[in-house]
Amino acid sequence: MRIETTLYVHKSILERLNKVAETTGRSSSFIIKLLFQNMMTDNQRMIKTNSRVKYQERDSKENWQRIHIVLNEYEYEYCLDMRKFFKMSVSFILAYAVLRYLDEICKMNKSTDKYFYTSYIFIKKTYDGAISWQIYWGIPDNLLIFEKYKQSVH
Repeated sequence: MRIETTLYVHKSILERLNKVAETTGRSSSFIIKLLFQNMMTDNQRMIKTNSRVKYQERDSKENWQRIHIVLNEYEYEYCLDMRKFFKMSVSFILAYAVLRYLDEICKMNKSTDKYFYTSYIFIKKTYDGAISWQIYWGIPDNLLIFEKYKQSVH
């Protein structure tokens, strides 16, 4: 399933994204997905609690552009998770990732294939009427948890 969404991007960020897309021979959507994936690997430092969602700093209207991206359901859920756990708007997450990771992505080999979000799973369980969500960003060392999950699904 494909989900279309928009991001609000400062023109300076968009210019950097487009330049790297041109340099690497990849689409800007592909670069954005790589940036999001890099943000997830930095999750220990990024997770915030007990605070409001932060947005990008204000600037004049002509310095902003709305861009459309298409995500699969896993990519979309990851973005929602990052918004919730990082307490940042998805557009702000993108801007932050551009400043932090874009140079690294620029060095990427044009032939590099990247598979996104292959080890993302969320599990809903109900205990005496209370709902519990387990979210995995990666595969845990103890794979037994997934064996229990597969047994409970079948």
